[in-house]
Amino acid sequence: MLRKPLVFVIVIGIAAVITAANVETVSRVFTLEHASVSEASAAIQPMLSEAGSLTLQPRLSRIVVQDQPEIVDRVTVVIEELDHVPGTYSIQIDLLKGGKATPYGTVDEVPVEERLRKMFKVEAFHRLGSSTIKGVLGSPTRAELGTSFQVSLLAQLPEYPESAPWGAPDPGNRLQLRQLVLERKEVASDGTLTTDQLLRTNVLLSPKQTVYIGAGNSEESEDVLVLIIHAQEFGSR
Repeated sequence: MLRKPLVFVIVIGIAAVITAANVETVSRVFTLEHASVSEASAAIQPMLSEAGSLTLQPRLSRIVVQDQPEIVDRVTVVIEELDHVPGTYSIQIDLLKGGKATPYGTVDEVPVEERLRKMFKVEAFHRLGSSTIKGVLGSPTRAELGTSFQVSLLAQLPEYPESAPWGAPDPGNRLQLRQLVLERKEVASDGTLTTDQLLRTNVLLSPKQTVYIGAGNSEESEDVLVLIIHAQEFGSR
């Protein structure tokens, strides 16, 4: 009578003893701490020879690789690169409202560079909200900007090919903010919370760089919204 296996496994590939009986193979067990089994298996499956095989144990976060010794060594390097602590980042986001200056100023008036006033053609800026976002690369996040606005984004380190078709070099360490969305929150008369999307864009940041983005109103109006994003720090993969 066959005994029922204790752990559900998925076998990919063909056993070496069947396809290449004369090829020397070794087995190595990898227990993942951060990467998923599906992510790791997708990366190493194309590396295997005809004599290689994978045994996946998702519930145990474990992969068993059987192949020629030199291929298993290369697989080890790839898994070590994948199975790392996710990188982190920290950015500062301010939302300003630009408009006409008041005779004596206001408490929330923000001093800005002259070029910013000229860029958006306003006399003064007032802070509507501010937030410091500290997150994990690759994980979506959301933050409140004051009581009436919120911002959501997905931060990651962009992938660059080794050689671009136009010959441009790798621009180096950058932080990419994908799906950056600014929304205005409003409470309806029945108490329901609704949102109005004011901005949706992608942003590429260098370390310590600050970018200014016009949001919501047009630059021709008397009042404009400006999103200021400052890259404080971000780690590698």
